[in-house]
Amino acid sequence: MAKLMTLNELVGIARGAGIHLEPADEHSENLYVYADPRGNILYIGISGSSTPGKRSRDEERIAHEGYQDRVGVGFSALITENEAKRHRFYYDPETFNPTPLRNQIETENWQGDAIEKLKAHIEVSKPSLAEVEHALVRIPVCTGRLIGNSQYASQWEASVNRIPNVIAVIAADIARQAATLPADTTIATEGEVEKA
Repeated sequence: MAKLMTLNELVGIARGAGIHLEPADEHSENLYVYADPRGNILYIGISGSSTPGKRSRDEERIAHEGYQDRVGVGFSALITENEAKRHRFYYDPETFNPTPLRNQIETENWQGDAIEKLKAHIEVSKPSLAEVEHALVRIPVCTGRLIGNSQYASQWEASVNRIPNVIAVIAADIARQAATLPADTTIATEGEVEKA
């Protein structure tokens, strides 16, 4: 069975990595997640409009447009077929706490150019709203969960060394050790398999 990530798991994983998402309303949201009635995440987005609530209203209109008998976007089918509900959040970069990422890097001896780049980045700045959106999309991808986003959700990320992807990988590592996610996945195989 294909794996999905729940809204609660995503919020918990983000919090574990120092990214705090506060519940919001239509006027204060700057990030949102569409989830099915069981809480499974389908789509993650950023409220990019300068007019409060405009993107929310536009997406609600698009979600209710017909998709079976007209040319449209797949978003309509995704939201309608899965009875998705919009969950609104507010991210303030000033609430970002770099300590969990720093500690995980040090404790687990993460190394390499991408790690050094992340360490340098969080020493001098806090992840922007756009970087957090990107990281939130990458968290399901990096943990093998399905997501309906097209941007940032490639299984073949163009640059795995980008800051949001590295944040997502470290966040997933923290979540596995905190038991927010299973520590590993057991795969049934025939015969002996050597660990690479």
